[in-house]
Amino acid sequence: MARIDLNADVGEGMALDVALLAVVTSANVACGGHAGDAATMRATLLGAQHHGVTIGAHPGWADPGHFGRARLTLPLHALRETLQTQLAALQAVARETGTAVRYVKLHGALANQAAEDDALADAVAGVLHEAQLGWLVMPRTAMQRAAQGAQVLFHTEAFADRTYDAHGLLTPRDKPGAVLHAPHVIADRACAMLERQALLLADGRWLATPIDSLCVHGDTPGALAIAEILRARLLERGWQVRALDW
Repeated sequence: MARIDLNADVGEGMALDVALLAVVTSANVACGGHAGDAATMRATLLGAQHHGVTIGAHPGWADPGHFGRARLTLPLHALRETLQTQLAALQAVARETGTAVRYVKLHGALANQAAEDDALADAVAGVLHEAQLGWLVMPRTAMQRAAQGAQVLFHTEAFADRTYDAHGLLTPRDKPGAVLHAPHVIADRACAMLERQALLLADGRWLATPIDSLCVHGDTPGALAIAEILRARLLERGWQVRALDW
């Protein structure tokens, strides 16, 4: 039976996080950069533990005023420091709660920049190699190249509720159609990408790539309904919805 992970970005102060944790198989937990604090991290980790959900860190630019979605230009040593600080914060709470952080998924602008910039992606890979954490990457981008070069264990994800430009990168959020909202449309599109093992691009082309995980953003309006309908559709199509091995 074909297998797929269903992940969500959580711990960002959204009301439906607890309910989402009952649907997804992996949780990307905000760790104090773009969002989150010790209390939200603790509650999210305990919720993930209760539902048997695999835990990942979700660091972004330390810019909560823009929710980590504004592009920043920092020296690479500053990038490494902010990543190390955020990972250490989540890992400290994980030790307190008897849970474990298995991987990292970058947030927002930091993720988009790491998909495009080899030097930035290499800096991230170095931090993850030292921390012995896996990396959930955007496929066929600088992220994947950096993970391979640094021998960091990685898996690839596709975004269920976002669209892709002609280069296989995420459509900027300020462009029309960048974020999808109709649950059944999202589910059909995600299943089509899985069956083809390819990303559907804005110009109608398909970009072939293995897809190990599907993401639903916890802050997308209707995220819970999207996740529930997507999971149901996956099961109907014969997919085993299960967390990744890290």
